[in-house]
Parts: sequence; C-alpha cells; structure tokens
Amino acid sequence: MIIVLKRNSSETDVATVSDMVCSLRYQPRVIRGVEQTVVACIGDELSHQSLEVLRNLPAVESVFPVQKKFKLVSREYHPADSVVDVRGVKIGGGNIESLAGPCAIESYDQFRAAVQDLVRCGIRIVRAMPFKPRTSPYDFQGLKQDGLQIMRAVKKEFDVALISEVPGPDKIEPLLDLADMFQIGARNAQNYDLLEQVAKAGRPVLLKRGLASTVEEWLTAAEYLIVNGCTQVVLCERGLRSFDPSTRNLLDLGGVAVAKQLSHLPIVVDPSHAAGARKLVPPLARAALAAGADGLIVEAHPDPLNAFSDAAQQLESAKFQRFLDDLAPWIELARRERQAPSPV
Repeated sequence: MIIVLKRNSSETDVATVSDMVCSLRYQPRVIRGVEQTVVACIGDELSHQSLEVLRNLPAVESVFPVQKKFKLVSREYHPADSVVDVRGVKIGGGNIESLAGPCAIESYDQFRAAVQDLVRCGIRIVRAMPFKPRTSPYDFQGLKQDGLQIMRAVKKEFDVALISEVPGPDKIEPLLDLADMFQIGARNAQNYDLLEQVAKAGRPVLLKRGLASTVEEWLTAAEYLIVNGCTQVVLCERGLRSFDPSTRNLLDLGGVAVAKQLSHLPIVVDPSHAAGARKLVPPLARAALAAGADGLIVEAHPDPLNAFSDAAQQLESAKFQRFLDDLAPWIELARRERQAPSPV
C-alpha cells in the first residue's frame, strides 16, 4: 500500500502516519520528494485491509493498493494458461471449444432434437437449463423438476456432457448427478455465498461476468471459487449493460484481452446474449476468437421462432453445422496464434 501525504506536510504529520502504519502491523518506509512525501507500507495487503482507515487522517491525500484483490487467478501466481477438463473435453491452453444448446429445456422433444442436432455437429458440451432465473417473474422460468427428468433421459441416450446454471444453493444437489459443469449466471456473478457453495460441489464452473462488473470484480469472483476449492474455472464474457439499444448487451472484447493478460483462466465468449439477434452471432463469434477467447457458448434451438425465451438470438440447431463451418478458418487461425510464442 502506498500513502501519499499532502503537500507541505510536517515531520509531525509524517511521524503520525508512520506510527499508525506500525500499529496496523505494517513497516513504514518514508520516501521524501521535492514537493510531497510518500509512505510505502510493507506487509501483506491481502490479509490486512485496515490501512484504508488512513484515508481519514488530515495529512493523507490518497491511498493506493499495490497488490491486486485477486491472487490465485492471476498470472503472477500461475504464469501458464490453465486447462479445464469437462469430462475429457479440454478448454484453454490452445484448446478451443464450442459449447451450444437451447436457452432452456422446454420439452423432451425440443431438448432431444437440439442435442441430437448438436451432437451430429461434433458439439461435446451442451447447454441444459432446467432452471431459468429471469428478470421478470412472469417470464418462463424453466421446467424445473420436469426439466431434470428430461435431462436425465436425454443424457442417457446421447452420453454428452451437460452444462447447467445453478441459480441458488438449493439447486446444487438436484443437478449434481446430471450436470458435468455448473454455470454461474450474470445475475449471480457476485453472489458470494453461492460461489462458495458451488465451489465445494466438485464440478468445473463457468463463471459469467456480471451485468455491470469490472474486469477486477469478475476476476475477484473467480477468486472466491478457487479459494473455496474449485480450480477448474472458465470465465465467460457475455456482454455488459449499455446505453446503446443496438445490441442486447455490449460485448467487451477489450475486457477479454485484459482478462487474458491478467489471469491464467480460460475465457469463453457468449455472442448470443451479447447480440440479442441471431444475425449478429457469427460476426461477434469471429471477433471473440480474434480477441483471444478460448471458446464460445452459443444458444441453438430446433425451432427458434417458437422458443419460450431468447427466440430472437438462438440459432437453428439443424443448421448449426453451417455456423461451425463458417467459423472453422477463424478457429484454426486462433489455434495457431495460441501455439505461437508471444511477441510481447
């Protein structure tokens, strides 16, 4: 932590600040400049947050933390890219994977048709959402218990890995023997109690970025997962709330690039929720790969026009191969780029 004193601070002011730093179990190092004095505080900022109280001292102009609020997700702690394994399917470390599936499970026939279409395309992790937390209580909330039974039947037939959103701690147990990967949705991205409980469940976790979360807040949320025992974490950028209604959300590809520099965790991008319109999904998917994403998670439905939710943005699952074919050159280019040595 760095403490900047106000101009013309007296030696008494410096001594007062230094004494208080010592009382908080840090070692002060006074650095005198031409116009201002700085006190560097030596100690573990991650376990001592009490230096913030120094902001209230009359002689203090500002206080700056030196260490990041996240540690285990940082590249300083783990320089190499992490690889997350979801039932044998690897994400990160040069492995670029496409996850896909409908917004929600609506019926047995609908979900089975979607899974059949996607498995034929080579999709190895399918979205399976029996629970759908929605902004409005009047919107479709998922089939819940009936959706779990549909998941069970379809998974048994196709033997494909499934990813499911966990909207609350009480949904962990029902999903535990069905979902191969848990998803934390944007609305729960800073629900720290839920993050702690999900981390202890023993499943890989896809953590969506919050609706208005900074990159630091996103990575700190991932830190909650790792601190509580979940080392298999995939970050997911799905767009931020914006003033511009041109797209459903603002896809922050700059944030993807920054997060890749700061963290070793793999990142996938959700172009469907960013776009809000199916015609925008392909260009946003290409842009995501160019920005450094380790994969995509895309909504696909056998009959998008009649979907119970997100009808405008879901691709048609029977035509998903066309989407993958168009994306193939970009995926290959991204793979080569990930394997090449960094120029920086």
